Amino acid sequence: MADDGDGGAAPDLDLLEYVVVSAPHVGALGPVADALVGLVDAGSIRLLDAVALEREATSTRVVPSDPADHAPLAVLTAALDGRVLLSAHDVALASVSLEADETALLLLVEDRWAGRLSDAARKGGARLVAGQRIARDRVSDAVDGHSTDLIVRGTPQIDQVAQVRELAHLVDRGLLPLERYDVQRRRVLGG
Repeated sequence: MADDGDGGAAPDLDLLEYVVVSAPHVGALGPVADALVGLVDAGSIRLLDAVALEREATSTRVVPSDPADHAPLAVLTAALDGRVLLSAHDVALASVSLEADETALLLLVEDRWAGRLSDAARKGGARLVAGQRIARDRVSDAVDGHSTDLIVRGTPQIDQVAQVRELAHLVDRGLLPLERYDVQRRRVLGG
């Protein structure tokens, strides 16, 4: 890992990933925040950015906020590195996955536990180039003996954020009921 000049190691750009943890309410994310602080303290991850996301039951709108604005998540403030930040589009992409009356924590982390692997790959002229969290339904199907591919690749044929925003505009104009919005949103997201 390269030194960034201030005495600390710069993030290994091959080890960054985003994670979305959803829950029925912000309070349910308190233990997640505590676990994240423990992982940071242990050196397993570096927490680069965190955004709280909330969607009310009667709305299509997802409201992003600073975790420091929520008591159960405030412990994250001291653990945040902040060298690399999520963009507004990153937040919008993660927001479309929220169900009605759901809260989530969007995290940008460096998987420091894989640092030795990344360093070894670079020394050999290689590098880590891909990775993907495998959906639990796909793994469950494979464990149950159903023939299924675990690795899914390919770019969406549509801009999912734009499509979901258009659905939200239809709800706002009274042309699409909220229940149908959620059905269509899931369809756009492939589920």
